[in-house]
Amino acid sequence: MGVIIPESDMKFGEYEEKQVFRIEESEQYTKKLRQQGVRCCEFILLRSNRLMFIEAKKSYPDPINGIIKDKNQYYIDIRKIVEKMQHSLDLYANILLNRYAQDGVSEEMKNIENLEMRLVLVIKNADKSWIIPLQEKFRKELNAEMRIWKIQDFVVLNEEQARKKHLII
Repeated sequence: MGVIIPESDMKFGEYEEKQVFRIEESEQYTKKLRQQGVRCCEFILLRSNRLMFIEAKKSYPDPINGIIKDKNQYYIDIRKIVEKMQHSLDLYANILLNRYAQDGVSEEMKNIENLEMRLVLVIKNADKSWIIPLQEKFRKELNAEMRIWKIQDFVVLNEEQARKKHLII
């Protein structure tokens, strides 16, 4: 049986062990950085020639049609996800540079030179009508990182879309 990652009322997987680095549960993060205010996405997935940094949320306020009760909180939530992606990229780079142990990172995930990179946010309750505006917000917020890392895209998916892409079971 492969790796199944329960997160935000969804089950990500089933993946081969060598395809997954559970950065949020890694010793590199939990023992040294989490208590220092560093944030990380759920996990990093290697699929075909793509390295995907995956963050999951059970719910998110509708940024288009919904009434955002606390607009300040809405921007704080966006900032938290942006930070998770930034910090995950930074930590992963430092692991690959041997500034932190490479424990848990498969050999296949160490040579990223020719891999396409993606940032992926899966929101269980996301309505299709507000996925594109939310994607655009994250692309704008992470523009510099996406250029530096040559990241192809920031993708927001709902549960149905993630299932169709075989990210969740």
